[in-house]
Amino acid sequence: MKKATVLVVDDDQDLLTATRILLRPNVKEVLVEHNPERLMNILETNSIDIVMLDMNYKSAINTGNEGLFWLAKIKSKFPKINVIMITAYGAVDLAVKSLKQGASDFIVKPWQNEQLVNTLRDIYAQTSPNH
Repeated sequence: MKKATVLVVDDDQDLLTATRILLRPNVKEVLVEHNPERLMNILETNSIDIVMLDMNYKSAINTGNEGLFWLAKIKSKFPKINVIMITAYGAVDLAVKSLKQGASDFIVKPWQNEQLVNTLRDIYAQTSPNH
């Protein structure tokens, strides 16, 4: 996984900082972004292997629809990029819906650090031709 570039998109600045620190020793590069509106531009200008995508960005709305919207945009333009959906609201129907729409996995916050790293490692190993 040392060759992987991971993009983490979440509106929680503390989560972005903690995730960058956690992943930095395990991957080539960790990019973080708090505004999903910038997501497509980042994907167009960087070689990203895995996107960790939050499902909710407006604090009063916890439907997951924002994350599903961005998942659809990513998959339509970059079908080979792995997307892991992340949310603090772990509803089974949301997980199933995101997986059916092309997500590689679904992780509930707060996660166990070792579990997150293992999930990323497994997804990268399954899809990278030269991991």
